[in-house]
Amino acid sequence: MELRSGYALGMRDAQRPELTPQHVEQLRKGVILVFTRWTALQLAIANQWGGQDSEEKARVLVDKVVCWLTETKEVYADELEDLLDNELIDDWNTQAEDESPGQVAGLVTRVFWETARNEGTLVQELEGAQTEEMRRLGAVLDRSVQEQLWQERERAREERERRREEEKRERREDDDGWTTVTR
Repeated sequence: MELRSGYALGMRDAQRPELTPQHVEQLRKGVILVFTRWTALQLAIANQWGGQDSEEKARVLVDKVVCWLTETKEVYADELEDLLDNELIDDWNTQAEDESPGQVAGLVTRVFWETARNEGTLVQELEGAQTEEMRRLGAVLDRSVQEQLWQERERAREERERRREEEKRERREDDDGWTTVTR
């Protein structure tokens, strides 16, 4: 028998294991995989319904959901649905009338309970069925990927500045106005 939280009878809060960093990472991955399938969120990001920072709002939503799942004593799909519904309204001025927040909440809740049981079947299935578009959206939603891209851009910028400084040092102008390039 399955309860409204989406987990099987017999898995009580007292039996809920402590989530390790690996559990939290799998949970984050699962949330991102579910969100990449959510049409309402895809449209909200693509059309910038939340303004120019729609992508950042989506990353924050992933963080909020993962935080909620790890810190909430009892995880229920209907409570998560309310959270998702409110976030859509508040951040993207969008109300999903297709019951998708409930479906998304149900999948995320299943990911949570599988992760808590050290299973990963649903996450593997979702990962295996990804399209290229879903992978791109997943990269947008994954804060670690965004931070890595930012760091790479920052390193490239620093390298360009270093080269410019080197070139300035290599070029010397003498008293007569002539520039000597030592290359």
